[in-house]
Amino acid sequence: MEYAVETFDLTKVFVDKEKKGAERYVKAVDHVNIKVKHGEFFGLLGPNGAGKTTLIKMLCTIILPTEGTAKVNGYDILKEPVKVRSCLGWFHGETGGRSLYWRLNAEDNLRFYAYLQNVPKDVAEKRINALLEFFELSKDRKKLVKDYSTGMKVRVMLARALLHNPPILFMDEPTIGLDTISAVETRKLLKALNTELGKTIIFTSHNMFEVEQLCERIAIMKDGRIIADAPPSVLREMLRDVHAIEIEIREVNNISETIQSLSSLSIVRKVVETRNDSLSIIVRLQVDDEYEAIPIIASKLRSLGVKVSAIRRSEPTLEDIFVRLTKEGAA
Repeated sequence: MEYAVETFDLTKVFVDKEKKGAERYVKAVDHVNIKVKHGEFFGLLGPNGAGKTTLIKMLCTIILPTEGTAKVNGYDILKEPVKVRSCLGWFHGETGGRSLYWRLNAEDNLRFYAYLQNVPKDVAEKRINALLEFFELSKDRKKLVKDYSTGMKVRVMLARALLHNPPILFMDEPTIGLDTISAVETRKLLKALNTELGKTIIFTSHNMFEVEQLCERIAIMKDGRIIADAPPSVLREMLRDVHAIEIEIREVNNISETIQSLSSLSIVRKVVETRNDSLSIIVRLQVDDEYEAIPIIASKLRSLGVKVSAIRRSEPTLEDIFVRLTKEGAA
């Protein structure tokens, strides 16, 4: 069995009933062909409405395809749906852990779901103990879920997805709604599941930083189609014509006026990003020629009295690539 997940012209068309009884056909997933290797951490990106969640729901046998099929761990989603479900865990991103029973504790939640998944009782108890330990929930195992933080609820939901020890995990925006610390912890846990336990992970997110941190390969969807499929390093090569510099500003009286002054320079095409980073403000600019731009921008900042910690060339980011591809289509 060469691939953990393989799709064959997988397609889903929804019928949208409009006013006066008219019908409109919406092709949410359009003849998608992807191959995910065993043990791979695979990212699936796309703007809202691109078809990501619909694709995952078909792979999880939650909805049926209109055309085509797929194999998950070697099992056909149409012919062998029960076997498909037995070898995957699905986490659907949500805020607040609504899929958990809040008036049960973590232990009883997991025990209930283990029963639904036909995990033998003796195996379930050992596995629940191991998962609670792995997700650092042992000391709170008897506490009601309603009293958990959002990050703790996410850990219980991740544990639930692993109860039957599936080789493949579908993680649909697992960090959505989490605070920064909880998101960092969740990313560490996902990486550990992949590297230490060998789980194949298909991962969706709108957070480009975490996708770049976690995924070995990334597919980008637009209008139901895959428009790019490659490792992050290969995707960056698509934007070698984009020239950018990054400025680390330590002290400034008025950042808005500074940005406006930089934007007025003829060598600056646009301000790509402005963000706070610890004690500094990071400004990223797209320019015509970074080597020519650096001394001009440095001189301008000096004349404005802005204190700069660093000014450097900036490699294209995954966000740059995503924006170009989803706006323009396949490169």
